[in-house]
Amino acid sequence: MASISYWFLSPSLMMAMIGKLRGWDRTVSTPTVDWKSVVVDVVLPAKNEEKAIALALSSLAQQDFPHRRVVVFDDGSTDQTSQVVERYRQLSGREIQLVRREKSIGKTPSLREFCERTDADAMVILDADTVLVSPNYISRLVEELYKNAGVSAACGEVMPLTQRRRNQIAKSDENVRAVQSEFSLPTPAKEGFWLRFLTTLTILYRAPMYILLQRTLYDGTLKLFGGQLNPVGCAVAYKVNRLKECFAYAKPRVGDNLSMSEDIYIGHFFNWKGYRSMQVMGVHCESTEPPITRLPRQLFMWSSAFLQSTYYFSDLPLSPLRLIKRLFVKRQKTEQQIEGEGKRKVREQYRAAWGEEVTRRNGRPVGWLEMVSLLEKLFYPLVILYMFVFNLEAFFITIGVEALLCMLLIMITADAGSRFKYAAMIVPATPVRLLGLGVDVVASVRCLADLAGGNRNWRK
Repeated sequence: MASISYWFLSPSLMMAMIGKLRGWDRTVSTPTVDWKSVVVDVVLPAKNEEKAIALALSSLAQQDFPHRRVVVFDDGSTDQTSQVVERYRQLSGREIQLVRREKSIGKTPSLREFCERTDADAMVILDADTVLVSPNYISRLVEELYKNAGVSAACGEVMPLTQRRRNQIAKSDENVRAVQSEFSLPTPAKEGFWLRFLTTLTILYRAPMYILLQRTLYDGTLKLFGGQLNPVGCAVAYKVNRLKECFAYAKPRVGDNLSMSEDIYIGHFFNWKGYRSMQVMGVHCESTEPPITRLPRQLFMWSSAFLQSTYYFSDLPLSPLRLIKRLFVKRQKTEQQIEGEGKRKVREQYRAAWGEEVTRRNGRPVGWLEMVSLLEKLFYPLVILYMFVFNLEAFFITIGVEALLCMLLIMITADAGSRFKYAAMIVPATPVRLLGLGVDVVASVRCLADLAGGNRNWRK
């Protein structure tokens, strides 16, 4: 979620509106792979997730797509994460592989090592604090993944994991209740008031922001460019061969330091190669939110990962310059090219040539979004700060107009029955959104300092 600016009166919004008006590419794709025959492995990276991991495993069991195996990587947890997984496996009778590390090595190395070894066609990475709400979540992602050859990653819509959802899962799965009881895990009702209050504040901010970003900005830019800057990484499906390609490229250059959020780096790599990342609307997952005291740290990691990935794949934000240059250099298609297009049997939406050389030479359309998002992230906080210091009236007018616009967009795009609720949440969300602008400033300064000092030890 870090790649889109907090500025909603922005060029990003204008592009999204153009995309919504334009609609999807009307090309009828001709898939070369039957998605129903795809072999899928599911991986859950976990560290100190004893409270949530049984919920995640339970939600996997409700999926309508037959995944081949589930593997949990316990990255040096100091709580009872491994014991909870083992006990849930015994009670449920489900095949769950547990890889336990005594010492933490980070999320990325575990994903890379598994990806290098697996012979699956697709790999679903599910955070241990995330549950799949839609029973067809994996099947829809896999279907979208193999609908077009250029798609390399797919995710669904994400929303905050609420106490109500946690209670629903526990109520429907006796194995979850048994694990919670045996290990004395705190249920939502038993968690302290202060922790629940601080987490609720984060949910009041995140819920309307997720609706706004996914239903307006992401949906619009997906329709305009055919992809997004990166998949939402808490529950995402990848084509294994493309993910292997990414790790093979990164290993001799940055090792496992794929920025502070590996999904953002991976998404940028895919765009750089001419591949695409999709968000599938209509299928949902829910992810555990931190208390608001820990929110700045999470926002800092996401914002930093975007800046770091932009540095690694600088050809993307430079794309507009190359695309403009091409307007003045018109190249005529040869007769062979025209004839070949007429005989083309495999068709796909938003078809584009693959390879980094194409990106360096011609740029990528999604590079417009990359450049605009970068400029907004760097300069909008400074504009707001300037107004706050020198023109307080303009500051409050700007924030007020943006809040009203956010409410309007949520009323238009949110599901019936929840529109007024999420629109009203914009009021408490606005101060937190301003906090996010401050985090962007800190992340930008820190990234510049790292670049100047030669520090590239960017790992989650």
